[in-house]
Amino acid sequence: MYSACFSTILRTIATLAPGGDDPEKYGRRFRITHIVETLARQTGDVEAVVAVMKRDLSSPYAYLQIAETYEQARRHDLALDWAERGLKAFSRRPDPRLREFVAVQYHRRKRHDEAMALVWVEFEESPTLDQYQNLKNHASRIDQWPVWRDKALSCLRERIAKAKSGAEKNRWGLTAKAEHSELVRVFLWEKDIEAAWHEAKSGGCSRDLWLQIAAKREKDHPEDALAVYQQQIEPTLARTNNEAYREAIGLLRKGRGLLAQLGREAEFRRYLELVRVRFKAKRNFVKLLERAKWF
Repeated sequence: MYSACFSTILRTIATLAPGGDDPEKYGRRFRITHIVETLARQTGDVEAVVAVMKRDLSSPYAYLQIAETYEQARRHDLALDWAERGLKAFSRRPDPRLREFVAVQYHRRKRHDEAMALVWVEFEESPTLDQYQNLKNHASRIDQWPVWRDKALSCLRERIAKAKSGAEKNRWGLTAKAEHSELVRVFLWEKDIEAAWHEAKSGGCSRDLWLQIAAKREKDHPEDALAVYQQQIEPTLARTNNEAYREAIGLLRKGRGLLAQLGREAEFRRYLELVRVRFKAKRNFVKLLERAKWF
């Protein structure tokens, strides 16, 4: 009785193929599928739940949901099958979560080469720290991180070289920045401060990364940190708002502390006067300078 009623309701919902759409996807269709799927889950019948999900295969995530449903039911082969179907159906624009699901399934089956191939493709398409960390997680499972790390770092350096030549595009078709920020992020995450510093000095990086490196070099390399803080004063003030002015005061305080550490307090007095004169047109900033207790 229930099965017949269930099937009748499902037939009122058009099947959406990969890439398909339905004007009522978030209206009538959503309400009906939500009700039917809720009822199906109450029966505990995984096939009934999947029967509802299969009515909408318009996105990679739809395949992932089916795969996860089978995985939760410990039907691992069907889970992998549906995830692989999703990768095939959306080979031109795969969902990273679907790739990750398949890679994990491959590892479980000792198909490590296939797993790493998928993870590597994702890294190549989006060579970020997040994907670097994910690559490490997978490579470490099979004790191959040193090999994959070298490959990943080479990939990042190749991207930088292409960006400098104007030939590198990101996954959205935009010209990539010709700087070393991602390498700096990687080395900071690995706690290799010297390598991060070298990359920042040789190729530049974002402001937040410069400040992170400086903070980590204050103790053993105060001169380096001091130079970074002083170099960031002007671009910070260029933002022309009170928040930026407060940040600039913070940078000056850091510089003062480092000069004191180096026994060069008098130098800060001269530097402070230069800053006051150079940025005298920024009245709100000058007011903050005057209010601060420097000595």
